Amino acid sequence: MEEQNSMKINQLPSKTWYWLGLNDTKVKWAAGAPCEICAEELSADDEITGFPEAMNTGAGKETDVLFAPEQTKNWSVSAKEGQTKQVTLSIGQGKEKVSSGKIRAAAEEGASLTVFEVFEPAQAAGQLAVRTELYAKKNSRIRLVQVMMRGEGQELLNDVGCICEENGALDLLQVVVGKGDVYDGIWTELQKDHASLQAKIGYLLQNQQKFDVNLNVRHFGKVTESTIQADGTLMDAAEKIFRGTIDFVRGSADSVGAETEQVLLLGDDVVNKTIPVILCAEENVQGSHGAAIGELDEETLFYFGARGMDRTQAENTIARAKLEAKIQKIGDADIEQKVKTQLAEVLDRDNR
Repeated sequence: MEEQNSMKINQLPSKTWYWLGLNDTKVKWAAGAPCEICAEELSADDEITGFPEAMNTGAGKETDVLFAPEQTKNWSVSAKEGQTKQVTLSIGQGKEKVSSGKIRAAAEEGASLTVFEVFEPAQAAGQLAVRTELYAKKNSRIRLVQVMMRGEGQELLNDVGCICEENGALDLLQVVVGKGDVYDGIWTELQKDHASLQAKIGYLLQNQQKFDVNLNVRHFGKVTESTIQADGTLMDAAEKIFRGTIDFVRGSADSVGAETEQVLLLGDDVVNKTIPVILCAEENVQGSHGAAIGELDEETLFYFGARGMDRTQAENTIARAKLEAKIQKIGDADIEQKVKTQLAEVLDRDNR
């Protein structure tokens, strides 16, 4: 049996929630074998030079033990100076019960790189840990699209880190539609002036599924910008924790950060925890956060009822529409269709 590592992951950078026990999440995770990473583009596995020696990630340093070279599948992709490049990676648990992978992506000056990561359901229960490190150099843009479709009894640890240089940008889109638990850590450093982050997260959780998110963006440069939008649905007895931290470091004058979340609750036993944090060591900045959390009101249910739809059908329709708004932003027809198929299976509530 695999040896379990007890870890604290997704730790808040400012520990202010002791009495609720939300500063971090405790998990047990085994060290395993290399996972499967397959690329549609044969030239995707590139050699990268000048990548930062150390990079913070959202799940935290305690997860480093899961990414030792002998147990990790490594993959690299880069866009050269002025180049526009796209790669699609299919990531699977493989034949082992526990597996790990590490992906590095870099965009040279003036380049544009799009990386699609599709986390496929496995044939059996297990644990999959994947770390993605991103480096956006001057005037470059990286778009990372992560689609998480783990099956029942399958845990995913998704660990992301990014550094953006001057006028470098990260556009992040995450779509979670599966049956397994997902631990999601994202850490972005806007190190130079005019760097930016745009993050969009969409999720649909059901049964007793858990989604644990820790998103940190640190503004170092001047006139940097971050926009964080999370939008999801909780059904049955699903549980979600969203930690979102915008950190204005001294010297980040004229920077702007905004965080919003919308959560639809469709179960009597759902658990929703939203933890927005703004840290500020610089005076001339603008930071904001807000959350809208609610259920379907009677007027909406009456509207659907008048059209011959019962409560379950109404809930499924609203939940599907919310997530499909994110799915349509993926930008790849094949991946979008795969996610819609998975969504239809998850919403087949009569057969669960």
